[in-house]
Amino acid sequence: MSSRSAKTLPQEIIIDILLRLPVKSLCRFRCVSKPWLALINDPHFVTSHLRHNNTHKLILASHSLYSVNHEATPIDEEVVAVKLDFPLKSIPRNDQVQIFGSCNGLLCIMPVPKVFFLFNPATREAKRIPEFQLTSLNYSSIHGFGYSEVIDDYKLVKVIVPSIVCVFSLRTGSWRRVKDCHYLYPVGASGTPLNGAIHWVLTRPGDGVANVVVAAFDLVEEVFKDISLPEALRDFGLFSLATGVLGGCLCVLHHHGDLRREFWVMKEYGVEKSWTKVLMQQPYHVLRPLCMWKNCKMLLAVNEQQLVLCNRRDGSCKDFVVFDMPLLFDADIYVESLVSPNYGNRN
Repeated sequence: MSSRSAKTLPQEIIIDILLRLPVKSLCRFRCVSKPWLALINDPHFVTSHLRHNNTHKLILASHSLYSVNHEATPIDEEVVAVKLDFPLKSIPRNDQVQIFGSCNGLLCIMPVPKVFFLFNPATREAKRIPEFQLTSLNYSSIHGFGYSEVIDDYKLVKVIVPSIVCVFSLRTGSWRRVKDCHYLYPVGASGTPLNGAIHWVLTRPGDGVANVVVAAFDLVEEVFKDISLPEALRDFGLFSLATGVLGGCLCVLHHHGDLRREFWVMKEYGVEKSWTKVLMQQPYHVLRPLCMWKNCKMLLAVNEQQLVLCNRRDGSCKDFVVFDMPLLFDADIYVESLVSPNYGNRN
């Protein structure tokens, strides 16, 4: 559609057409004219496009970042991992790129130690997050990235073990220290964003595993709230657990330790009785739930080296073949969107 023909169409029809287009096309159409540039960059258009868009892709993190169109039909075409350009890609690294969360098309990544970026893989835009200065402290820390629709803000949360909590707001572009937490030590991986909160499995002060809980950091109130684990998990000794999301539901799964064949899904958020065990025939040490594939099977990353489709009815698993995939990787899901990491700079 040329800019000349667009002038003959009502504005609402132009917007309706553009809302149906993929991000790649819209990025090109920014060059058509200044009015189109202003329209496509308009925050209301960006939000509307995000609501209309259902294009999700896998992101694989190794020594590089890879995008996978997992929604392509393997029968019709090969599914291939495509290397992405990303911040500091050219710097040699011994460790893999780390992902600390995916929200509305924005990823929080750490391409080199202690350097964080917000990165949109679809538009290739990136923003470096300033370092939080606590020069007197050199303790270990855990991180999580999430979004709250209530306050329309993206936040990176840093918990410095054992109790200091710091929050970076994309809207304000700054860090601040909030109320300390009271957990002894983290158990498991990076935080999981869901329902305006970031979730970790953490340990409350005291003896025994009964004090292991899902700690949800509310991005509006900026405080932790506990969610009880499934009752069956409280009978285990000290072992590692991690959180995840599958089909919009909070998950708890074993992380390292002995081989396992199950994980847990909270069907109704915050309701302890809604925890449901999901069985799978393939054992795992490390598991990352990704999404419901074709609305019928679970797509899972197993042991940081394999993608599998798991039938929820009988737990049977089969390989999800992706060509040019790295040997070892972390995985997550992102939606293709126009959301900019320079989100806080809007008028």
